[in-house]
Amino acid sequence: MNISQVQKLEIEIKINVPLKSDIVHSGIEVPVSKGRGEDKWSRTVLGDYANKKGVYIHRSNRKILYVGKATEGTFGTFGERLRREFQDSSSQSSQLHHLLVSQPEPIFCHFFDLDDIDCMVETSSTRLDKNRKALILEQVLIGIFNPEGNRV
Repeated sequence: MNISQVQKLEIEIKINVPLKSDIVHSGIEVPVSKGRGEDKWSRTVLGDYANKKGVYIHRSNRKILYVGKATEGTFGTFGERLRREFQDSSSQSSQLHHLLVSQPEPIFCHFFDLDDIDCMVETSSTRLDKNRKALILEQVLIGIFNPEGNRV
C-alpha cells in the first residue's frame, strides 16, 4: 500500500478551555495533611464532588500546581483520587503530596465533572465517550498551563 492509498480520517475537536483567571479565583479549599499523625483531610470538604468523576485542578496563590483526571479504576472518583494526593498516610510520600505540603497558601481545587466536560469538548465526525473527552481536556490543560506538579 502506498501513501496515495491510505485513507484519512479527519476529526475536528473543539474545546472550550476555561480561562486561567476563572480557575485561580474559584474552587474548594482542601486541607493538606502534613504527616506526623495529622490527617485533617476529609472527602466531606468536596461536598457533592466527592463521588463524581472528571478533571480537576489544584491551585494555590493564583498558581496552577497540578491538573489531574479521575475517571476509571479504584481511584476513579474525585474523593478517592484527592485522598491519595492530600492525605499523608495515603500519599506514599509522592512528589505531588510534597509539592502540595510545601505551599505557603491554602490549596484550592477546581472540578469539571463528566457532564461539564461533555459540553466543553465537542467533536465533529465521531462520537467520543465522556471518559475520552476527560482525557483530552486533561492533556490540553496540562499543555496550556504547564503546572509544576505535572512536570515530574
